[in-house]
Amino acid sequence: MSAGTLTLTNDTDAVTGSGTAFTAELAAGDFIVVTVGGIPYTLPVKTVNNNTSLTLVSVYTGPTQSGAAWSAVPRVALNMVTAALVAQSAEALRGLNYDKQNWQQVYSTDGNITVKLPDGTTFTGPSWKYLSDNIVLQNDSRLTTINGKTGGIINGEISLTRSATENISNRIVFTTIVAAEGLTAWAERHNFADGTNRQILNLSSVSGSRKAVLHADGGVLCRAGMNNLSLLRTGYFIDYESGPISLYIDSTRMGAIQLSATSDRLLKKEIEYLSDMVGADPSANALNEVLQWNPATFKYKKRSIIPESDTHLGFIANDLVEVSPECVKGKGLEDGYDENNTAEAYSLDEIAMIAKLTLSIQELQKQISELQANGAGS
Repeated sequence: MSAGTLTLTNDTDAVTGSGTAFTAELAAGDFIVVTVGGIPYTLPVKTVNNNTSLTLVSVYTGPTQSGAAWSAVPRVALNMVTAALVAQSAEALRGLNYDKQNWQQVYSTDGNITVKLPDGTTFTGPSWKYLSDNIVLQNDSRLTTINGKTGGIINGEISLTRSATENISNRIVFTTIVAAEGLTAWAERHNFADGTNRQILNLSSVSGSRKAVLHADGGVLCRAGMNNLSLLRTGYFIDYESGPISLYIDSTRMGAIQLSATSDRLLKKEIEYLSDMVGADPSANALNEVLQWNPATFKYKKRSIIPESDTHLGFIANDLVEVSPECVKGKGLEDGYDENNTAEAYSLDEIAMIAKLTLSIQELQKQISELQANGAGS
């Protein structure tokens, strides 16, 4: 702020000061800046009469005010502000003109356009008209291929056309190891033994030197026969780690898959016939065990998707394992078992049971023969 205060009178060009030094701070053509009633006034000086009196170029139009603080602004400083404002306005107008020209090119020019910025820099690229025209005509090869793409979503079906080989589609290749072969999948038409002609999906490694495996964590879904239209669907799983092969339907273990037992001598080793064992009487032992077997009737409980069964005649493996452990497989369930997973449940080894029964019959026949011999000799 400049020294002293001013007194301004409405509709006059005379300004008086108190404690001011007009002759030292101002010259004709300079400006005084004063705020009256919250409004700033910039007033040009016509003449400096003395340290406390000056005349304005035009009359003061604001309200009369005394004791007003003020600032002296040299003419050169205000001219610099005005010149800078003019230069900035010219630059802004130049930018607007460039904008107008650039946008006209973007919408109306075929091919590439050159966009110019206010600082003089330029860059070249295709116009929107060029891009839209080529999309409509599908002249851009990138629109008809997925080569070089790094991801995204395809909203629609993908069709793989037939390959050069009759009845075989083109392939999908999944790369699993960089610079190495991966998995390939393709469709193929085949004639089946029942006379139908069906499509099959093949999985293989690209070269065929490795084997491909289908891993479906939700199981495999099949219909009950070719023409079954049932809407009820279940997935099945076949699992093997050790022991019997387990069959699951959805999350329920249905039981073990029984396969035809192989009994060829050439598939076995360490064969020992019980009749050849010295000092043992396996038939008598077997008969003693069989006489303790306790047949029962029972129903299988409902569990998960398996309904309660009708009445069956058979054995309780938990009883049999105490008498003839060779005839029982599994570890046995414990209280609180998971009804969807009964892999450790006891099951009967029918071949071992037949062997026990065979030994029992042989023992009974031996006893009958002995009784007959004793009766004949008496």
